[in-house]
Amino acid sequence: MFVAAAAVIFTQSCSKDDTGSISATDIALAKDDAYVEALFDELDDLAIAELTTLDNNDYQTAGLKSTSEGNGYTVTVNHPDTTTFPKEITIDFGNGCTIVFNGDSITRSGQINISISNRWSVQNAVQVMTFNNFYFNGAKIEGTRTMTNNGLNEQNRLEIATHLENGKVTFGENAFMTRAASHVREWKRYQNPLNDTIFVSGSANGSNVLGETYNREITEPLVLVHCAGLQYRWAVVSGKVSVTNSGRGNMIIEHTGSGCDGDVVIEKDGDQYKYQFRYRHNNNKH
Repeated sequence: MFVAAAAVIFTQSCSKDDTGSISATDIALAKDDAYVEALFDELDDLAIAELTTLDNNDYQTAGLKSTSEGNGYTVTVNHPDTTTFPKEITIDFGNGCTIVFNGDSITRSGQINISISNRWSVQNAVQVMTFNNFYFNGAKIEGTRTMTNNGLNEQNRLEIATHLENGKVTFGENAFMTRAASHVREWKRYQNPLNDTIFVSGSANGSNVLGETYNREITEPLVLVHCAGLQYRWAVVSGKVSVTNSGRGNMIIEHTGSGCDGDVVIEKDGDQYKYQFRYRHNNNKH
């Protein structure tokens, strides 16, 4: 069993309200879990944003907002029209491009490949996302991410089903997490898209960097909003996740960010530990 320091891109910001004696290993594992979920959510957001932009632009890449604002990546489509499907879309970060977000540097490299069955705005359209030597701040991302546009549900929210197969995030040599997941995103839309809200439910399972198995259940929907202070990117502002570890029992990860401040509380056996979610490289010992 491997016990080492895994690279995660959170910077711990301790609060005077930290209580109890949760072990450093449990804290590091909980941070890993929150980080891996945030990574795949970030990639979902990127894919949906690019597909929506492409759909609105009739799948022509010329003049795309994403390629004209210095994000450092290019988008190509094998059939730049509205009639030929499936399409193969490539988001290429090359040897690496860096953006600064909320004071943190985010470097991405490699490619994200997306196959889409129909226009993304059409109900039952399916997109399948895979990765070609793709890294996010030094962490290698692998797996197959499938998203399906289920159309509007009974609450008049756009419902997107997401499934992850063979998910793997490698932090460093022999330090990796695996994940399979099934989630539903309910997208409450407003006339002004900046006011939209996403509610995420579902579960995941896999193994952590110590080789221990885990099950992850969202017990209170994760709520995502556009945060003005974060350049209107999506951010989790509330929600609870229960993580049951094969060797360590149960922990609760609660997002409590008031006004998008990114606060996360880890709770185990009545003890709590609070830190601030940040996209910054850090090393945690397990």
